[in-house]
Amino acid sequence: MTISATELTTTQTLQHRIDKLLDFTPKIKIQKLEHGTIKVNDIVINNYYGSWKCKDQCFYRRKSAVGYALCLINNDTNKANNIKSLDTKLQKVKTDIDSYHYILRRSKPQRQIVMSHRISADMPVLHQVDAALTQLLKTISV
Repeated sequence: MTISATELTTTQTLQHRIDKLLDFTPKIKIQKLEHGTIKVNDIVINNYYGSWKCKDQCFYRRKSAVGYALCLINNDTNKANNIKSLDTKLQKVKTDIDSYHYILRRSKPQRQIVMSHRISADMPVLHQVDAALTQLLKTISV
């Protein structure tokens, strides 16, 4: 069985196109390691007493730390600083709400009213900051 010249060139062209499509090296490599640790290129993000540590910065959420690392790799310091500030604000509001819930369960009725009002006032802030952080993280290119 002989192969004609057109079939040979078609096969070579197809093979060249496949090789060209598969021949790329990713700029950013994300690896998931044990115990929730993430490695983004050479930056390691691990859990350190309840917070996620990335390059001497602590984050409340792991996805914020990963986004921060991606921004550092892409040299986008403005977006990285925005991620850090939104994550810090999210942590503060969440901690405040948790402490209000704790006080609410263990206090007298007059104090319970005050704590429930504080929770009601901070819940929209929590949702707004969470939504802003999520939107910012969605804009990061990988």
